[in-house]
Amino acid sequence: MKRLFSFCRTLSCLNFATHCKIKTWIRGFSAQAALSTQQWDNHMEPSIKSSEFNARAYCSSLQICILNDDPKTAMAIHCQVLKKGNCLDLFGTNVLLNVYVKLNLLVNARQLFDEMPQRDTVSFVSLIQGYSQSFQFFQSVGLFSRLHREGHELNPFVFTTILKVLVSMEWAELCSCIHASVYKLGHESNSFVGTALIDAYSVCGYVDFAREVFDGIVCEDMVTWTGMLTCYAENDCFEEALDLFNEMRIVGLKPNNFTFVSVLKACLGLEAFGVAKSVHGCALKTRYEMGLYVGTALLDLYVESGDLGSARRLFEEMPKKDVIPWSFMIARYAQSDQSMNAVELFHRMRRSFVLPNQFTFTSVLQACATMEGVDLGKQIHCLVVKVGLNFNVFVSNALMDVYAKCGRMENSMELFKETSNRNDVCWNTMIVGYVQLGVGDKALSLFLEMLENQVLATEVGLQAFRVFLLCALFYCR
Repeated sequence: MKRLFSFCRTLSCLNFATHCKIKTWIRGFSAQAALSTQQWDNHMEPSIKSSEFNARAYCSSLQICILNDDPKTAMAIHCQVLKKGNCLDLFGTNVLLNVYVKLNLLVNARQLFDEMPQRDTVSFVSLIQGYSQSFQFFQSVGLFSRLHREGHELNPFVFTTILKVLVSMEWAELCSCIHASVYKLGHESNSFVGTALIDAYSVCGYVDFAREVFDGIVCEDMVTWTGMLTCYAENDCFEEALDLFNEMRIVGLKPNNFTFVSVLKACLGLEAFGVAKSVHGCALKTRYEMGLYVGTALLDLYVESGDLGSARRLFEEMPKKDVIPWSFMIARYAQSDQSMNAVELFHRMRRSFVLPNQFTFTSVLQACATMEGVDLGKQIHCLVVKVGLNFNVFVSNALMDVYAKCGRMENSMELFKETSNRNDVCWNTMIVGYVQLGVGDKALSLFLEMLENQVLATEVGLQAFRVFLLCALFYCR
């Protein structure tokens, strides 16, 4: 009898705990989520509406929430699960956890994770990826340590996830420790893990280690080859990159857009413009030259080779919905003393309804400064204020330079005073402007103030100041 009474008491305690948990979750949901619960009740699938709990139907409905980016319905479904006694098994709970992670509801995801009666590797990896995507890297590393400490399986998905986290944290040096665990568990031949290790070693500059990993992979796919090729290109091993590209073509693998970007960078590093044109031909066949990344890499190649005409023809053939190709061409025209072309392209960009960014404004203002076009500079200044980039230090410096080159130092000084995060370029722009106008006392005053603020003068500023002092001494003789 005592045993029966004890069992009933335990059962009532468990029911009370479940009831409290349900109340805690429901209290955390908003009124909108509650409304969504009622609406979802009216439109739920028959298999879910029945008195019997159908975990499979719930999981299918949760996956649809990810596709529709619908957090309210996801919370409504979770509410229904809690009402029916929280009957989801480990698989179903992992699906729900993944939904919260994918919909960026990390607080809900963490609460669900902490309340799970049992967890597996999938549970940990889902939450680690969620924290990583939200740049909460220390939380990710802490979860990985806990996963390892609790004795869960360390599979390839765990290793690829934690390697990406360490690279994102700029702790790539620690990846050698992970590599030791990978080797110990026999995952070194896995293409996913191998590619992640190659990327990590590439960031550290350990090209030889990356090559050893690449050679140890059993089934090398396109991603693995591209990872190794990128490693060579990013670490200035340009000849090795081209050799690997040739090997890849011999094997019969078709390059993707990332492959082309790395190969073009290698060609640029070797100044092998003839080879680059062949790569361009290959990109034409696969239509990757119309993509943003490959197209920009080709633009860079032709500009660096001094062939602005080919770069412009390529630009005209590219889709121009993105700001990057516009900014790139405007910058190259401004840097090549073709200011009129830069300004003309900027006007055309505005007519195409493409919104300029800080790099676009910096480049077109450089063209205005070269042309000493103060009126155009003022118009662009108005546009800068309108789009809210007037406090960007690079744009502000470019505006100061325009006004200084046009002899409007009072406007430059206004901008200088408004700039809170002044860098060395700000100070030197003002000093050079005063020197060029022959206002020596203000140039000297600013120079001394800059030194008091422990800001290092650039070579341009020092050179201008030296010239001014020599001229002053000459006239004082």
